[in-house]
Amino acid sequence: MKYITNKDIARLFYSIAAAYTVKNGDRFKIVAYEKAADSTEKATSELKDLWEEGNLDSVPGIGKGIKGHLDELFKTGKVKHFEEIKKDLPPAMFDFLDIPGMGPKTAYILASKLKLKNIADLENAARNGKIRKLAGFGEKSETEILASISQFKQKVNRYPLTFAFPVAERIVNYLKQERYCYEAIPLGSLRRMVATVGDIDIAVSSDNPQKVIEHFKKFKENARILGAGPMASSVVLKNGMQIDLKVLAQDSFGALLQHFTGSKNHNIALREYALKKGMSLSEHGIKFHGKIYKFKDEKSFYKFLGMEYIEPELREDSGEIEAALKSKLPNLVKIGDIKGDIHLHSSYPIEPSHDLGTGSLEAIVKKGKELGYEYVGLSDHSPSVSNHSKQQIVDLIKRRTEVIEQIKASEKDIRILNLLEIDVLANGELSVPEEGLKLLDGSLAGIHSSHNQPRELITKRILKACESPYVNVISHPTNRLLLQRDSSDANWQEVFKVCVKTNTMLEINAWPNRLDLPDILVKEAIGAKVKLIINTDAHDTAQMDNMEFGVSVARRGWAEGKDIANTLPWLEFSKIFGV
Repeated sequence: MKYITNKDIARLFYSIAAAYTVKNGDRFKIVAYEKAADSTEKATSELKDLWEEGNLDSVPGIGKGIKGHLDELFKTGKVKHFEEIKKDLPPAMFDFLDIPGMGPKTAYILASKLKLKNIADLENAARNGKIRKLAGFGEKSETEILASISQFKQKVNRYPLTFAFPVAERIVNYLKQERYCYEAIPLGSLRRMVATVGDIDIAVSSDNPQKVIEHFKKFKENARILGAGPMASSVVLKNGMQIDLKVLAQDSFGALLQHFTGSKNHNIALREYALKKGMSLSEHGIKFHGKIYKFKDEKSFYKFLGMEYIEPELREDSGEIEAALKSKLPNLVKIGDIKGDIHLHSSYPIEPSHDLGTGSLEAIVKKGKELGYEYVGLSDHSPSVSNHSKQQIVDLIKRRTEVIEQIKASEKDIRILNLLEIDVLANGELSVPEEGLKLLDGSLAGIHSSHNQPRELITKRILKACESPYVNVISHPTNRLLLQRDSSDANWQEVFKVCVKTNTMLEINAWPNRLDLPDILVKEAIGAKVKLIINTDAHDTAQMDNMEFGVSVARRGWAEGKDIANTLPWLEFSKIFGV
C-alpha cells in the first residue's frame, strides 16, 4: 500500500470539507475538517509515523472522530465514510481546489456544468469562452481563472518555509547520529529563511563521506534513492520532497556553505567584487595569487574578502555587501530578544467572525510563562457582525473582559493585555462599536474579507484603521497566503506615513502560510521609521513556538531589536497601550 503523506491527508481533509460545503452540510464538521487539514500541513512529523507510534494525540485539531477515520485510512488505504460523502460529486472539483482562490461551490459548478475532468480542461474552457456562458460568470471570471491557473503552475513543488524547516531539522538531527558527521547545515533558500523553498540541500562536514552517505541512505523517511556518489547523495522522501546531501572535508566547509547558501545574486555580486581584487571564488575556497585558500567557517571566508560576516538571511544582493565593507551591517533581532506575543486566539466562546482557537485563555497564559515571556495579549477575533447587533457585540466583550480581569488578578509572573483582533470591514468601518472598544486594553485590526479590492480602497481601509485611537496594530497587513493568495495591493508608502503619525504598529505575522509583513516591506517600513511587532497569530498553544519564523522574516528585512516593539520590557511596552 502506498505511503500516505501529510500532504495526501491534508488534501483529503480539505476535500471532505469541500464536499460538506457543496452539500450544505453541518458547519461545525466543515470547520473541523478545515482545522484538521491545517494542523496536518503544519505537523512537524508525518501522521503515519505518529499513528504507528501511538502519538496522534500530539497533533492539535485531530479529534476522536477524525482520529478514527485516520486509523481506517492507515490500515486499509481508504475511508468508507469519506467515499460516501464524496459520492455523486465530480472528481475534477477536488483538483480545482488546488487553484488559488477557487472555492468549493465554484469548483463544483465548473466541473459539473461543463463536465470537466481536470485542470487542463478548465484552462481550455476559459480560453475558449465557455465559462462566461454560465450563470454568475463572465469574461472577468475567465481572466481571473486563467491567472490563477498560471499561478498554480508556477508554484508546483514549492513548500512553505514552515513545512520544509522541520523536515530539514529531522534530517539534520538524524545525520548527527553518525559519529563522522561533524556538522550538518541546510543550504540555499531554506538557510536564508525564504518564505517558500523548493528541494532541500544539506551540507555535512566529515573526513569519512562514505560513512555519512550510507547513514543518510537509511533515513526512515526515504522513499527512494536517486543517486549516491563518493561525496554526494540524493533521495526522495515519502512526502515527495527531494533531499540533496553534499559532504566536504572540514578545512573547506566554510567555502561550501557560502557558495551553496546563495543567493545567486549575492554570489554574483560577491564574485564580481572579488575579481576586482584579483581573487576567484568557488565552493572549494578563494584562489589568490595562484594559491587556493581554504576556510573551515564562513566568518573567515568573508574576513579574507575584507568584510564583516554577512548573516544568511541578508544574502540577497540588496546592499549587504556594501554595508559589510563599511562595517555597517545591522545587529539583527534574535528570538531571544522577544519579550511577548500579543496576537493569540483562544477557545473562549465570543462567537467570533472567524475561527476560534483550541486552547483556553488560561492555557495561553501558561504557555507564555513557559516561553519566558513578560507579557501576552489575548486577541480573539471580534464577534461576528453578521450574526450580532452592536449591543450583543458589546455584551459579549463585557463578559470576556470580566473573565480576563479575573485571570489578570491571579497572575503575578506575567502581564496580560485584554485585546481583540477586529475586522476592517469592506466599507472601512471597524467591526466593533466604540462602546466595545473602550472595554479593551487595545486592539489589532486586520482585513479578513474583500482582499482583492482596488489599491485605493485597500489603502483607505488600512488608513482608516490606523487613524482609530483604539487600534494599536495592523495585523497581517498584506493579507497574503503563501502559495494560495497574493498580497492585497496598497499604497504602502502612504500607509507607512500614517503609521508613524498615529503610532500604529505593523505586524510581522508568523502564522505559517502568512509570514506577513513580507521581508521587502519590513525593510521599507524600517526605513520609514515605522514600529513593527512580531506575533504568532497562534490558534493553538503549540503554535506559539512559531515565533522563530516571524523573527526570520524580520531578520531578512534588516530589522534590529530596536525596530521591534515586543523586544521592549513590560514597563516600556505597556506605555504603548496606556496600561
